[in-house]
Amino acid sequence: MSHWRFISEVGDVAYNLAVTEVMLRSVGNLRANNTLRVAYCNPNSVILGIQHIPSQVINIPEIRNLKFNIARRLTSGSPIFFTDKQIAIQFFVYDQYPTKSSLKNRLIDCVIKSFENLGLKVSFQEPHKLICNGKMIAYVDILKINHGLSISLFINVDNDSDYRERILTDKYASSLKNYIYGITNLNFELGGNFSKSELIESFKSLIKKEFEISFSNESINQYENLLLKSHIEKHTMSEWILGFRNISEFVSPDVKSVTINTKEGFITVVASTNRGLITNIHISGDFYIYPPEALNALEVGLKFSPADDNYIQDYVARYIKVAKVQLYGIKDIDIVEAIKKAVL
Repeated sequence: MSHWRFISEVGDVAYNLAVTEVMLRSVGNLRANNTLRVAYCNPNSVILGIQHIPSQVINIPEIRNLKFNIARRLTSGSPIFFTDKQIAIQFFVYDQYPTKSSLKNRLIDCVIKSFENLGLKVSFQEPHKLICNGKMIAYVDILKINHGLSISLFINVDNDSDYRERILTDKYASSLKNYIYGITNLNFELGGNFSKSELIESFKSLIKKEFEISFSNESINQYENLLLKSHIEKHTMSEWILGFRNISEFVSPDVKSVTINTKEGFITVVASTNRGLITNIHISGDFYIYPPEALNALEVGLKFSPADDNYIQDYVARYIKVAKVQLYGIKDIDIVEAIKKAVL
């Protein structure tokens, strides 16, 4: 029988988003066991999608009045409210076949059955919603980095329509009336007869049965703690939260290009960093890599990771091993050397 971690904790939105990225990378790199995490947010917050221009979506003065925090996630989709009205249940799993949706579907099926155990009939509406009685009861945020898969369910426990009406701009709200008013919550659907612990235990029970695993109560490990500082810093940067669409404000103007010769060819890395994070990276050169999509996956995995000597070396070596990448014309040490020279 295999083993999963169970983690339950409260943190502000920057911490929660940072932990989400860190755990995804950690589990995907086989640095931690698959994990079920229950998260609560304090203080209240609204999380923008990566594509949003804040002033067009949210009423920032009203957010300040309400003392909400603002955050931005790596995925697209509608704004997510993460407040005292929501609970987040997250899965972090190693996905052996990341180009397929089989593991995602198994986890979503467990979620649906967990709600059924409470007496609620729900369905998953691609790509972001769990629907109950025709209304959204949970926002589903899915993120993949290489062999890491995370599914975060922001489950509505209570009615938060007042927050949404006050915070979303009139222009955005009018175009998404169904998003504001087409929402339900557990307390309403269950007539107030709802226990958070009952829901969590239902999730754990079904996961145990479906995946034939056991749980142990743990915290984040040493490797994840090493990554947390830089990821928390990213999620508190005003450039990331409010100015992401203005690339010149976020990406360092000092873009660096490095080319090194290998025995059979060459490799070029173009990269930029900001406050100790790799903000952009592109790898090319005279070599061959199999499978072909591995190069793009490697770039995605390194983006917004720490510009740290040991992290880069460990990440590249582990990714090539875990993903069973085959290199022709270069070696993994060549990739590491070129990246280090471009970002350090």
